Amino acid sequence: MSFHWIVLLAAVAVEVLATSALKVFVSAPLFLAFLPLVLIGLSFALLSLALRVIPMAVAYAVWEGLGIVGIAVIGHVLFAEHLTPERLAALAMIVAGIVLLERGVGHDEPDHDEVGHEQQRRTA
Repeated sequence: MSFHWIVLLAAVAVEVLATSALKVFVSAPLFLAFLPLVLIGLSFALLSLALRVIPMAVAYAVWEGLGIVGIAVIGHVLFAEHLTPERLAALAMIVAGIVLLERGVGHDEPDHDEVGHEQQRRTA
């Protein structure tokens, strides 16, 4: 696994932690309410590092999709939120969508605009 994928997974973990902190600190003193904001900022910073190598569509799908799955699991385990069969099926579809999106990257044919820009760069 490359460095950028590890950074992306760290961004997901920080996002899940930040969202969980929102739930925990909802009735906390005001200064603690800033912790989730700091964590969300860190998550975005890590995501931006991953975007240097990982295609945007894949990185964002992994970041957001795994974040949703992670929050659903944390909600179930820590906050007694229900995971119904329908919700589990929806989470499975999110993961399947991420896998399909990731597997499809690099296999697309370039569109005509991309080919034209590449030819212009070669002749310049």
